[in-house]
Amino acid sequence: MSKITQYSTIGALMSGHFVADFSLAESHSSTLFGIGCSCGVSGELTIYQGKFWEATAGEAVHRLQDSRVPFLQVTDFVAEKTFTTLELTDENIAQRLAQQQPIDNTFFAVNITSCFDQVVIRRPQRDPDPSRTIEEMSETQQVDTLHGIEGQLIGFWTPELFGRLSVPGFHFHFLSDYRQLSGHVLSFRTTTATVRYQPKHSIEISTPTSGDYAQLNIDISLLDKRISKVEK
Repeated sequence: MSKITQYSTIGALMSGHFVADFSLAESHSSTLFGIGCSCGVSGELTIYQGKFWEATAGEAVHRLQDSRVPFLQVTDFVAEKTFTTLELTDENIAQRLAQQQPIDNTFFAVNITSCFDQVVIRRPQRDPDPSRTIEEMSETQQVDTLHGIEGQLIGFWTPELFGRLSVPGFHFHFLSDYRQLSGHVLSFRTTTATVRYQPKHSIEISTPTSGDYAQLNIDISLLDKRISKVEK
């Protein structure tokens, strides 16, 4: 059973550490699967079958091959269990997964495929100012509502206990079948879906080694509220 490998933490990202410390060249696998963001939080990254797709407002979805990023959460994904379900939404997916096995204390890699009735996604603008804050980035994102679109949700379930390492609950990115649309998922609903998942009992986190990160002020009192505002 493979582990989750994570570069940096959601806490550091929400506190403004957008420096691209980690190289995609370090991650090679035909089953690599996950999510992340590009330098300066200029794009949402979706990783599927070892390929990195970047979604940025006003740009066509494109592949990144040899780049550096500030945040990445990946694993080798080979589904251990699969189920089909009806009337699936972002509001009931946790309950549906919990019907399969307990989820409160375990990480999961989750892949949902469907012709979605609706998916609401967002994409950041390409970074015009390297000094912008996470709130400024969030307020200028492009939000799109997609209807009747075939594709998949790629992401992770993180127990609340680990909510300052990664986004607590589900964190999904969308990738359409023809790789033309992608982004961070705000909500979704679908009449029927296939859910593939794999429990993950190990997570390895590498923190940045730069001096900027070492001196970063992470205000714990504001962190949970900021994660909820920006990522949910």
